[in-house]
Amino acid sequence: MDVSQPKPARTAADREWRAEDGAADWARAPSALAGVDAIDWTRRHDCLGGVDRVPALLGRVWDGADGAGALAELFERLVPDHLICPAVCLRDATPAAAPFLAKLAQDPRTPSREGVMDLLMRLVDAVDEGPVEACFGVWPSAWLTACGRALCTTRPQVWFALLDAEPDARRRRRVLRLLACAAPFDGGGPAARLWRAVLDAHGPEHLAERVIATAYASRGDPWVWREDEEEWVGRLRRWLEEGAEAASGTGPERTVRLARLALEHVPEWLPDSDPDSVAALAGLLDEAPPEARPGGAR
Repeated sequence: MDVSQPKPARTAADREWRAEDGAADWARAPSALAGVDAIDWTRRHDCLGGVDRVPALLGRVWDGADGAGALAELFERLVPDHLICPAVCLRDATPAAAPFLAKLAQDPRTPSREGVMDLLMRLVDAVDEGPVEACFGVWPSAWLTACGRALCTTRPQVWFALLDAEPDARRRRRVLRLLACAAPFDGGGPAARLWRAVLDAHGPEHLAERVIATAYASRGDPWVWREDEEEWVGRLRRWLEEGAEAASGTGPERTVRLARLALEHVPEWLPDSDPDSVAALAGLLDEAPPEARPGGAR
């Protein structure tokens, strides 16, 4: 069975847009589904046993034709509940679809963009949890690894541009959670890029949330059993989960407190993570509004 990450063909228009415009000029950007026809979907079963529905459903989401219905069916075909245990199930079609779901969520031209991001968060849940039970007789570690890699390597410049451009804290923290959970599946690059985003942050709020994401992204083995992981890792995970889902956020005081904790665990291999730089960042956290300053660890 082929469980490798598919590599959609990049069109000349896609290469030109990436080279000249980065994430800025969406009017000139190629379709979010460019390359979908290059995937041999006949070899990639979904969780309902189909081999032809996923690309058609992706097309309906992009075209705006019954986007809600298409997303609901994609949920059942790509990331349904596992029938044996409380986990997400997936199959060959899931990693094949992951890059296209990422591009649909990134692209402001997608009619059901928020719904696609909901679906991506479900995939992030699965990647962060790791394999816990076989799916359709296959241990899903290769599928999950491919999904994690796709999440953080599909137009990464767009994700990072959203961190600066998105005023909505919940949407911004969803992107941070996606990057932080998927980063270990692409080596140290995404974590290093998150750390650069920390150094470029404008304002204590952006600084604090990026520090938390960076520390979690560079935590090491992403699939350590939860009962065996270090306590600080669990605290940062819970903040990332809650910040990605709560419309009201997670509270500025708690965010700054956890950012201070995260600074203690930023690895030395990240560029400019020397003690003086870390101390300077801790000083910037002190510039948070009075209501966000921690009154003590919990």
